[in-house]
Amino acid sequence: MRRTKAEAEQTRETVLKAAIKVFLKRGIARATLEEIARAAGVTRGAIYWHFRDKLEIFLALEERTNFPNDEVAAALESRLAADPRLDPLDELADAIGEGLRALENDVERRRILTIFWFRCEYVDEMLPALQRRQRLDATLQKRICGIMGLAAARGRLAPEWSADMAARALFLLLDRSVEDWLRTPDEFLLEVETMPLLRAFLRAVSVAVADAADQKAPRRFRRSAA
Repeated sequence: MRRTKAEAEQTRETVLKAAIKVFLKRGIARATLEEIARAAGVTRGAIYWHFRDKLEIFLALEERTNFPNDEVAAALESRLAADPRLDPLDELADAIGEGLRALENDVERRRILTIFWFRCEYVDEMLPALQRRQRLDATLQKRICGIMGLAAARGRLAPEWSADMAARALFLLLDRSVEDWLRTPDEFLLEVETMPLLRAFLRAVSVAVADAADQKAPRRFRRSAA
């Protein structure tokens, strides 16, 4: 009897949830498809129907964790493009705060990121995953750089900071903050601990609002990340 599309999707979801459990417990290198099949309560054939190997499962999980970042970034870029009066640095801080809150409240996404950071050796069959991770990181930095460039165009980025340098520094701050939180997620709150650092950084790279106005920047600026 042929499975319906909904049944096939449910099986795929069951396999992914089982893979998270197995990868967390065993690590990527030691985990097997047989273990994932047992955890999911399906046959190996059911896994092969959806995924060719562990790499494809891993990449499917990675896509799931990256999608919220893409959504937040796209919404931010759309707002800034639609309204030239907005302060890119303030809007960036708000978007990052939103993203950190969403991550903190998403247990599954936190577990997947823990696998990426601490349960995977990016060698041999997993090397393509490392290469894709590097491409995704580069894309995120490029998007942040675009916002920093817009801040410069609107008179808000301090002249001693290039858009590239500010984007790189901000990316590293966020990347390390998330990594530290994933090591001990029960010891501190991600948003509470990270946002003061972020706002201090944005103050360090920004031009005061009054100075920006003197440079004939758009006037509808809120105070930057006080």
